[in-house]
Amino acid sequence: MPKCPKCGAEVKEPIKTWVLAPKGRKGVIIGLFRCPNGHYFRAKVGEAPPKKEAA
Repeated sequence: MPKCPKCGAEVKEPIKTWVLAPKGRKGVIIGLFRCPNGHYFRAKVGEAPPKKEAA
């Protein structure tokens, strides 16, 4: 579980997730979190498979 960098609170569920990946390489899944104190922060949620290039 990601921790808020400002207050240290642990947050379970992200508000939003997206894949951050350079072309042709394996990427990561990033999540946007909001702690109980109202701070927003981003953290790595998981690994993403490499993108398939269009032929």
